[in-house]
Amino acid sequence: MASFTPTGPVLTVRDAGSPEGDPRRLLLQRIAASAPFQKSNRLRELLLFVGEHSLSNGDVHLREHDIGVGVFGRPVDYDTSQDTLVRVQASQLRKKLQQYFEEEGRAESLVVDLPKGSYALVFRERETAAEVPVVAVARPGRRWWLVGVVAGLVMLSGWLAVQNVGLRRRAEFGAAARPSVDALWQQLFGNGEHSHMVLADGNLVILEDAIQQDISLPDYQNKEFRRLAERKIEDPAIRALVLNVAGRNHTSMADASVLRRFTLLFAANGLPFDAINAREATINQLTGHSNSILLGSRRANPWVTLYEDRLNFQTVFEESPRVAYFVNRTPQAGEAREYRGRWTHGGFCRVAFLSTAKGNGNVLLISGTDVPSTEAGGEFLASEESVGQLRQAFGLRAGEAMPHFEVLLQTRLVNNTVAQFDVVAKRRN
Repeated sequence: MASFTPTGPVLTVRDAGSPEGDPRRLLLQRIAASAPFQKSNRLRELLLFVGEHSLSNGDVHLREHDIGVGVFGRPVDYDTSQDTLVRVQASQLRKKLQQYFEEEGRAESLVVDLPKGSYALVFRERETAAEVPVVAVARPGRRWWLVGVVAGLVMLSGWLAVQNVGLRRRAEFGAAARPSVDALWQQLFGNGEHSHMVLADGNLVILEDAIQQDISLPDYQNKEFRRLAERKIEDPAIRALVLNVAGRNHTSMADASVLRRFTLLFAANGLPFDAINAREATINQLTGHSNSILLGSRRANPWVTLYEDRLNFQTVFEESPRVAYFVNRTPQAGEAREYRGRWTHGGFCRVAFLSTAKGNGNVLLISGTDVPSTEAGGEFLASEESVGQLRQAFGLRAGEAMPHFEVLLQTRLVNNTVAQFDVVAKRRN
């Protein structure tokens, strides 16, 4: 691979203009969506985390420890001299950036680099680059937490909803292509009610890991983060760091991937929906007549606790050592009592379809023992083959509605990406 060296003047914060039209943020969106980053959730999240910090808090020095806690879920007291994950991933990020600008991004007029020994991105104009069109991504007022990638996906899906009427819509989403998926989607969300897709609160987990306990739904609704931190974290410096990270709304690239898949399915079937962060959801949205999709485990999305007691496969979190797994309340023949994953090797995802706590809405829960496994649950429900196999497993005839159900998927990870998932247990509810 030929060497690449950024050239041209450095762009500073005052060059940015409005956040919505900042060409540097738009560049980061294109890089995150490019081929070199498609198979690495970790590197995408590292790129966006470092990029947003560089653009929003450029005067504040970002430390290796901050990244380990904020991106990779390391405990707040971890030793960076013994754990080299951040340095290794930063080195990989530099290589991926170089690859992007030598291949897909060779016509970019603006380039970005992560200098060695630093965790601040440097943006430069590339004087010899050909002009390329930049598409501005509009973000609604309070949705800044979607940090570009999700906003871009929503804009893309909105365009598809308008443009894919007729031949294009039939070709990509028509009944001949995905009859089982479309039938399921119409059953779950075609009841005349609005649907809310609630994305996991990624930074909440940082606070829970620091205080070594789950945050209850009432405390989450009331945003009692500071009170809990002051009671559980003695060191004021560590407490301030945790609150700084936990105070920001953040969702993972895995949730963004599921959002993209589901947005296209809602658009193809002409069903109304919106996507919100767990912190913005309300009890009326999730228990009344509307439909809900809850992404993430109850540790990352406390709204899941509204339905956890109704499920056979229940989530357990242990603080020391930190591990998440599913307990099988009523094991059947050939099933295990516990389903524990192996970090970086594989995990499990619970997919459940229930009625809402009150009213006539439906709720879909997709909860993984790790972030990639949650993403696998979204892929499972968008796959014609998987949904067809699920119908066969429940012995459903053509045209017969899907019953309320729980499915437990086992996932196999390669490079922190789900390479395979299989159904290991199922229930009618």
